[in-house]
Amino acid sequence: METKSFDLKKFLMKYVMYLFLILMCIVLTIASDKFLTLTNLMTIIKQISIQSIVAIGMTMIIISGNIDLSVGSLVALCSVSCAMLMNKGLPTIIAVLAAVIIGAFAGFITGGVTAKLKLHSFLVTLALMTALRGLAQTLTNGRPVAGLPSSFGKVASGTVGPVPLLVIYMIVLYAIFMYVMKYTAFGRSIYAVGSNQESARLSGINIEKVKTLVFILSGALCGIAGVLLTAKVRSGDPTCANAWEMDTIAGAIIGGTDMNGGEGKLGGTIIGLLFVGILANGMVLLGVSAYMQSVIKGLVIFMAVIINSIQKRSQG
Repeated sequence: METKSFDLKKFLMKYVMYLFLILMCIVLTIASDKFLTLTNLMTIIKQISIQSIVAIGMTMIIISGNIDLSVGSLVALCSVSCAMLMNKGLPTIIAVLAAVIIGAFAGFITGGVTAKLKLHSFLVTLALMTALRGLAQTLTNGRPVAGLPSSFGKVASGTVGPVPLLVIYMIVLYAIFMYVMKYTAFGRSIYAVGSNQESARLSGINIEKVKTLVFILSGALCGIAGVLLTAKVRSGDPTCANAWEMDTIAGAIIGGTDMNGGEGKLGGTIIGLLFVGILANGMVLLGVSAYMQSVIKGLVIFMAVIINSIQKRSQG
């Protein structure tokens, strides 16, 4: 009977970021007695819960062979839109639906322009990142839209037993989209398009339709995130969700999504975001300055990209 020998190098390359996560948790537990407490761990999960919803769309976009740098700005626009509509006296459900529709429509524009005109999504979303943020600031004169009813805040601050609603929303949405990506024809089409567009086209997949729909879904998820963020702080802030594109991209890459497309899992993304969240939380507990936090986070993303590239080459 033939037995397979254990390949330590292959194991380390495959699970290196997970090993880093475990090591980071051990170091932070030793360095701060506040880290490994139920309150702090729940804080970390709550902090990444809304961002992780945006990361679902980002992961799908990257798997399809694209990128979206405008997600943070779109979350801000959806947030202020929801708050402004509520302040004008519209029913909460209408304001919420409007924010999600605005997000989906922005995704439709992004996906349509990218797919139809064959433009690189990096350039399209780079332009939209500035335009959408500017629109959010123009609508609000750069000021937060406050005065929302306290009942709306319960949408984000409530709990079911000991579990925060934000965490439940995250779990439900991940379960839905993990099913979509693994068990539906549309999910398989996303992987096919990201892996090899020409092969996907020859197999009968409508490339433009798949790309556009992925951006629409991502935009709708940004709308949901914008609503939850508005409920969490009970205001719509045009400066919110700043640099979320970097955090969500980092979460996807650290979780094993290939930047070249065609490969990745949402389960890995949530682990990647947990890595980013624990890193940020740990730096705060250790008193690292805000400026140095940005440096460290940037280096971690850089390291993740390099590891991702090495893993891809070793597989090839």
